[in-house]
Amino acid sequence: MTKIEIEHTLSEAFRGGELRRRELRLTQEEAAYIRAHWAARLAPMGESGGKTWYEITFQGAEA
Repeated sequence: MTKIEIEHTLSEAFRGGELRRRELRLTQEEAAYIRAHWAARLAPMGESGGKTWYEITFQGAEA
């Protein structure tokens, strides 16, 4: 997945801004990109089909 595809995927998953916590299946490279560019916590949940499910929580949604 390219940088633009990752950003589009996140934009679609968190559209509207009311959701700040989601589960997405990502490659290690995609997860590293998100960690490097956004204030988000990624918690691995398990592997599936060569990718890992992550719970992604953006800053301010921890409560």
